[in-house]
Amino acid sequence: MFHIPEPPSDVRIERITCVDVVGTSPKMIGKNAVRDDHGSTTTERLVRVFTNTGHDGLGVTRVPVASMEADDIPRALGASPFAFADPASGIVLRGLEHALWDVIGKVAGLPVYALLGGSVRSAVDAYDGALYFCDLLDPARGLARVAEEATESVAHGHRAIKMKVGRGHRWMPSAEGFRRDVEAIRAVRRTVGPDIFLMIDGNNGFDRPGAERLLEEVGDQDLYWAEEMFPETIEDYEQFRTFLDRRRLRTLIAEGETLPDWPPIQPYLERRLIDVVQLDMNQIGLSAWRRLAAFAETGGVRCSPHTWSSRFAVYASLHLGKAIPNFLSAEVPAYEPDAYRPAGFTFRDGQYIVSDMPGWGLVIDEPVYESRYRAQEKRYEKQ
Repeated sequence: MFHIPEPPSDVRIERITCVDVVGTSPKMIGKNAVRDDHGSTTTERLVRVFTNTGHDGLGVTRVPVASMEADDIPRALGASPFAFADPASGIVLRGLEHALWDVIGKVAGLPVYALLGGSVRSAVDAYDGALYFCDLLDPARGLARVAEEATESVAHGHRAIKMKVGRGHRWMPSAEGFRRDVEAIRAVRRTVGPDIFLMIDGNNGFDRPGAERLLEEVGDQDLYWAEEMFPETIEDYEQFRTFLDRRRLRTLIAEGETLPDWPPIQPYLERRLIDVVQLDMNQIGLSAWRRLAAFAETGGVRCSPHTWSSRFAVYASLHLGKAIPNFLSAEVPAYEPDAYRPAGFTFRDGQYIVSDMPGWGLVIDEPVYESRYRAQEKRYEKQ
């Protein structure tokens, strides 16, 4: 499953650092069905590994620093990065995984997607995932603000947009919020036209009957997928699938972003109760995602990792998308980090071109890192 090159005999990890870095959005990100305003900034934990051969790798992790200090870091210091890469399971050190993929790629002279098995497509589809309840940020303009943000998304080159629904769960009276959801979906479809893929995301702000009622109202809007509309149970998803089939709706069912690992989603994949699996890239890591993708492929299920709040997770998803046949689309959040930048990616007409630059194709912005993060980083060295 994984292509791990023959390791050089002399490469060793001699230093590891980690620090929280900031990502900034050009617009305020508002509410979704369950969470208050997300704000214009976010953070992600950047991990870097350095070798005695002058190679370095970067990645992002959600593993707590204390856990890495107790396990991953002592095991990695002084060892070859290749020692933790297995052809069947991928990288076995979860906290350092993404940084290790990068440094192995750089040592081997290969992009990460080549380590996942090679390229199956020339470009990877992506979608804008940043259309939140902006009408609630700007009540005076209301749906005009929603339409404006949809227009901006298309102007930036996106050919697919995901919008949040579920305003009646917390932020508006139930009936009023439901009606606003319907109006917002119709407003976006009118604005972007019939050729843009449009998806909805309920963040579990509905029950199954409420989700079905919404899709009855907007079934004529050609919704590409309905994501996380209600808390998943096998029984509810069987009935939801029956509902979509009975109404002859082509809308795909997408699910899984909140799960900490992929075994809980297996029964849904085996029963073909979902069409698009969406576990979070940083939560489970690239290795687990590659294994999940192989399992999903046996049932004809497509993959679209959740990446919200982490631009790094987008780039990891793009490498996955290059390597697996059942990849659907990469989620693009609004936040851009200041500590690193993409050198190996080009975005055009709703797709990313991933270069053959070794590793991720990401580079540290050294002046920014030096001025904003160097003093805050935790540093570990081989004694």
